[in-house]
Amino acid sequence: MAAGFARILMATDFSPCAEAAWATAQRLARALGAELTLLHVVSESGLLGGAPFAGGLAAEARSEAAKEAQGQLAAWAAAASASGLVARTDLRAGPPHEQIVEAATAAGADLIVIGIHGGIRRAVLGSVADRVIRLAPCPVVAVREPS
Repeated sequence: MAAGFARILMATDFSPCAEAAWATAQRLARALGAELTLLHVVSESGLLGGAPFAGGLAAEARSEAAKEAQGQLAAWAAAASASGLVARTDLRAGPPHEQIVEAATAAGADLIVIGIHGGIRRAVLGSVADRVIRLAPCPVVAVREPS
């Protein structure tokens, strides 16, 4: 194990940017002999726009989003395991940047890999990756969105 990076946490939203970050995380894990934790955070505010009147619809949407994400996490982890890597999954709900930092701390992650989205969304709202970089308990590798 090189440079003390034994545990890598990779946060994903399953976007093309996250796929590029996942490829980077796997390359790093292979080169460093590190274990991977693949994390997805179901953002409660993003479901139905966080509308307070949605009630049961919001709970149903969260449940469906979590079920779909768990399936995607399992598929990505299985593919990594089939290639000889040690990979596990973690599914959380809440503000993404907070949950990523908490998951990294809980897992004893030595490195976080995350994708960076570009464009107007990042400029106006800020980015989850920017917040993670500022708050992370360990180094962060930020992978840019593919052109």
